Amino acid sequence: MVQRNHVARLLAALFAMLLPGLSWAIVKIGDDIELEGFVKAYNIVRTGASFLDDADLTHQRNTAQVEGKYYFLQEGEAFGFKTGPLEEATFTFLARGVYDSAFDIKDSFDVLDDRGKEEYKVREAFFDFIMPPFSLRLGRQQVVWGETDNFRALDIINPLDRSWHGTRESWEDIRIPLWMARGIWDIGKIGTLDESFLEIILIPDDFQANKVPTDYPRPWAFTGIGLPVPANTVDIGGTLYDLDLTLIDSPPERSELRNMQSGIRFKGIWNDIDFSFNYFYGFSQTPGVRTLSAGIANPTTFATTAEIVYPRINVFGMTANYSEDRYTQSVFRLETTVTKGIPVGIEPGAPINIDPDGDGFDTVDQSVVMLAIDRPTWIKPLNRLRTFFLSTQFFWRRYLDHSSHFRGSFYEVSEAPGAPGRYLSVNNDKLDQDEFVITFSASTSYGGAGLWKPLFVLAYDPRSTGGYTKLQMEYLYSRNLVFKLEQHLYWRESGDDQGPWGLGSYLAEPPYRRNETAFTVTFQF
Repeated sequence: MVQRNHVARLLAALFAMLLPGLSWAIVKIGDDIELEGFVKAYNIVRTGASFLDDADLTHQRNTAQVEGKYYFLQEGEAFGFKTGPLEEATFTFLARGVYDSAFDIKDSFDVLDDRGKEEYKVREAFFDFIMPPFSLRLGRQQVVWGETDNFRALDIINPLDRSWHGTRESWEDIRIPLWMARGIWDIGKIGTLDESFLEIILIPDDFQANKVPTDYPRPWAFTGIGLPVPANTVDIGGTLYDLDLTLIDSPPERSELRNMQSGIRFKGIWNDIDFSFNYFYGFSQTPGVRTLSAGIANPTTFATTAEIVYPRINVFGMTANYSEDRYTQSVFRLETTVTKGIPVGIEPGAPINIDPDGDGFDTVDQSVVMLAIDRPTWIKPLNRLRTFFLSTQFFWRRYLDHSSHFRGSFYEVSEAPGAPGRYLSVNNDKLDQDEFVITFSASTSYGGAGLWKPLFVLAYDPRSTGGYTKLQMEYLYSRNLVFKLEQHLYWRESGDDQGPWGLGSYLAEPPYRRNETAFTVTFQF
């Protein structure tokens, strides 16, 4: 493994040295092969209330990525043979190599045993076959449904890798590709519908959960709520017991037909409304925890055995967007889902009708509604040459069979009073029946060629009065070289409600605040 990583790192270095000789465009090799990619250095410093006093390097992530496509069948012919109705076939791959030098720079990362320091893998690899009006994609891939930005409703087919930087990156980069088959029937016009198609996906043998780090001192680790210690103690009636916890991870078994995941989508245009109806039958990528046994094992120990489970989910959804050009010159977007099977925790001591099995676990139904408005807008005092692109989203999530005894997945860890080194864990993540997030973004460009591109993003949770702000400036230095400077800020106005997204709690509170300054250099071709 060590030898393979050194070879991969050497190849990434050679790749970086060769890039300056390439032009900013898709690189063609002969008539059948296309290549494109980039090399990127992403540097992140976490900052507190005082930048100079609290600044701490957390990431120095260097990425080399290359994407290639091989057209091995074109115009009904492959390798000198006619292929009849099969008009075109291609093979696409996307490979990524990553080295985070912060692991070598910071002594505090030594305890992580280099977990997350390197990544060398082919993320996507699939074949496309086109036989009009049908197309088929087979292999490791991403499938994106929905209209939302930065919050998930229908975009739930591929899990997310939150182990490096939460959900602060482009989802294209942090989705986990799955082995699946995706077929599309391009129907075209049906009555009053235009550009309609039917899409079916099958995931026969590849379930993966969302990846959430628990190893500290990784900056985005979740031990408790980002705390550097796990719970080791239980308080029962004022008496402290050592906690003996056994966790059994029970993901869906592979190679069993009954564990297949699948989805279907119908999309079309009706009277200028672009819409879709969607259904996905899969497993929850966010697990629940079911208590199998719990009790005092001996005079000093409390033993608990719990199972990590991934229940079946049924997701019913609809999307629509409409461009209204006459009065508002805006695009209106809608996305809504109803999901059956969302895992939740149940607080200890809940009534038997809430927790009849006594295992602290249940599944519930959840609805999501997202409404958005996008509009290019002149703000001439700020930019006389170009419009601003303004986008606002209202995101409403509701538990349809809510109970005040339901709990989420965040546990608070604190030191037991008068007992140094003994830590208690309490789940105070009470789920509100209705949860809201409002987002706003504004972007434009400056300069004769629009090379300076500022971006402002705001996310606000009115229940927890917590929010997130992103300030970004991107500069296209040349056709190949791009610089980007970002500031990520988390804040809270008042109150103790942490909210479902954590914007008003641990992401904003010292000493684990996630305020960050990031600087990126990208060479692309």
